[in-house]
Amino acid sequence: MLLAAGVAGLGVYGIWFSATLPSRLPSLVDWQAAAALVARDAAVGDVVALAPPWAERAREFFPERLPLHPDVPLPVLAFPSYRDEELLGVRRVWLVSLPQAPGYSARVAQDLASRSSAVDGPQQLGALQVTRYDLRAPTTPLYYFPDHLPSAVALRGEDLCESDARGGLRCAGAPPVRVSREVREVDFLPRTCVVASPGGDPSHPLTIEFPDVPMGRALRGHIAAAGDAGQGTGSPVRMSVRVDGEDLGEVDEPAGHTGWHPFAFDTTRFAGRSLPVSLRLSFARPAREPTCLAAATLP
Repeated sequence: MLLAAGVAGLGVYGIWFSATLPSRLPSLVDWQAAAALVARDAAVGDVVALAPPWAERAREFFPERLPLHPDVPLPVLAFPSYRDEELLGVRRVWLVSLPQAPGYSARVAQDLASRSSAVDGPQQLGALQVTRYDLRAPTTPLYYFPDHLPSAVALRGEDLCESDARGGLRCAGAPPVRVSREVREVDFLPRTCVVASPGGDPSHPLTIEFPDVPMGRALRGHIAAAGDAGQGTGSPVRMSVRVDGEDLGEVDEPAGHTGWHPFAFDTTRFAGRSLPVSLRLSFARPAREPTCLAAATLP
């Protein structure tokens, strides 16, 4: 009897859930209104965050770059928590929430509120809520490498790579390698990074050179190397960092060591100058997966 009642209850809930779901999800007009609001008021140092993180449809509507600053990206973040997330260069976060959607949690809003000096909103736009959080102590890098890829030069071995129409670099060879700024999934989370596509050749390291990089006290970043978690396979990668021709240090990523791994170098002796920085990727064997890296110089 209890089993039958339970099954009947689940059936009624399923019918109610299916019938009410469309009214709890944003319409096309809701998305357009939220995107227009952010596009109108967004400034340099702003990002968009999503709650719940699966609401990736937002990427179809929000501009990839600031309308008033077309050279400045407007990242869309989708992390389950922001309490310990490093938000380099972020001054304000526009949180786009679907409070009636399945899987919604107030955790993201709470995390951002705990890091903010001011909160504007929420503003209700149909099934969406838009809230702006002004971060209390933003970490502003002097230079964020992924954003400056169009000014970089890449070499595959000794061969110069060519610039392409999308702001990336294409390196000839078999197979060819493309270097681009992309949002990549790392450990099921989106990360903005410089991506070197598969094709790493042990005999031809890939060197990416950035001219005139303002230097501070530290060069810090993350790398996600090619490989399959827990399988001991993939392509061990070594990243060597040079500043003005001087070796700064190396980061080793062994096979199977997947994830978003931090690295940091002390650059105090270079502080106050603008110098060329090169990131050199060496592969133990041909890469089957892309390598994703992000770095910044900090005051």
